[in-house]
Amino acid sequence: MPSLPRLDDRGVALLYLAAGLLLHGAGISVTGAAVAGPAGWWLHTVLLLVACGALTAKRRHPVAVLAVAAACVVGTVPAGGGLGLLLVLVDALYSAEVHASARARRALHAVVAALTVAAPAAVWATGGGLRDALAAALQAVAVLVTPLWWGSDVRSRTELAASEAERATLERARADLARAHAADVQRIADLDRDAAVRDERAGMARDLHDVVASRLSAVAIHAEAALSGPPDADRDRAALAAVRAESVASLAEMRSMILVLRGADPRDGATAPAGLDRLGDLVTTARQRGLDVRVAAAVPELPAVVDHAAYRIAREALTNAAAHGTAGGRVDLRVASDGSALEVVVVNGLPAADAPTPAVASALGSGTGLVSMAERARSLGGRFAAGPDAADRWRVHAVLPLAPGAPAEPVARRTAHAAGGAP
Repeated sequence: MPSLPRLDDRGVALLYLAAGLLLHGAGISVTGAAVAGPAGWWLHTVLLLVACGALTAKRRHPVAVLAVAAACVVGTVPAGGGLGLLLVLVDALYSAEVHASARARRALHAVVAALTVAAPAAVWATGGGLRDALAAALQAVAVLVTPLWWGSDVRSRTELAASEAERATLERARADLARAHAADVQRIADLDRDAAVRDERAGMARDLHDVVASRLSAVAIHAEAALSGPPDADRDRAALAAVRAESVASLAEMRSMILVLRGADPRDGATAPAGLDRLGDLVTTARQRGLDVRVAAAVPELPAVVDHAAYRIAREALTNAAAHGTAGGRVDLRVASDGSALEVVVVNGLPAADAPTPAVASALGSGTGLVSMAERARSLGGRFAAGPDAADRWRVHAVLPLAPGAPAEPVARRTAHAAGGAP
């Protein structure tokens, strides 16, 4: 079914003008028969034109238009009143309720309520009966109250629709913000992954230094031991076997680290980082280098990164003890945990002040061993210290927290003795 064309404010005003002229021409007025004669016709026509012209501005100036329409209705009372002007007044009341401000609406409601009460009261006071008073009250409600009620309902629905539209806009904006936030989170995650990769590769570089320095130190120590004494076939053969074993192990670990740095598949042969489960191998290797290693260790279940860092620190400290400490001297190694942090302590003797610097130490000392150990401890939020103690022994002390962000406090001396005494 085709819909009727929608009229704008000017079209509605023209429609009221035509209806008012038609009704007045037919002699129909509010009070009954319209006042005949040219004066009454011109009065009605002019006021109707003024009211309909004002009605075109009802959305911009609803209160002023209502005042003009009311004045025109009152002006036609001597001519019997016009139904066309009454239609204009009803439309002006509706428009004021829909478009006027809240303060103007409150004032309008007070005026309409007063008129609705005053109309039947005036009829009663002028001698009209109860029937006439009730009729006047009904007419006042129909003409004055009904358009206000209708306009209030329309305004409420319009405000509700506007509120829903604003809510939908806010939801769309929230969805856009959520998508932007998700994109930012994704970018941050990508940056974090990139940073983690860089940190891991830096750690692998430290590992590579530790592996190469430790293994090559062992190779050089065994070679120097074989060269420092008189020729001995058995001793030289044992030294060559140790050199070969250390070289092969060094190459294997170098290959593992290089594969990790290159991002190779671990199935291609890269081994997992070593942990304190290989502490016995470290002690055996150090003793083969001539050190008198005493161990006190209680190793709990550790996070992989802490386990690996502790192993590397212990190995680097034992390597430094072999290369820079007293030849064949005592080395005390202690590993302990109180459940919140792991403590690694390595203490070894220092050579006498007048003792010659070992050729191995001067040749292999890269100056990064202590830096590497300190960086490993600090990267986990731990503490590291290395230097001479009160007994003129070299002391390496690392405290590694077992949980991220945990304070790195010294661990109580709660150890299980494995071999020899605690430091």
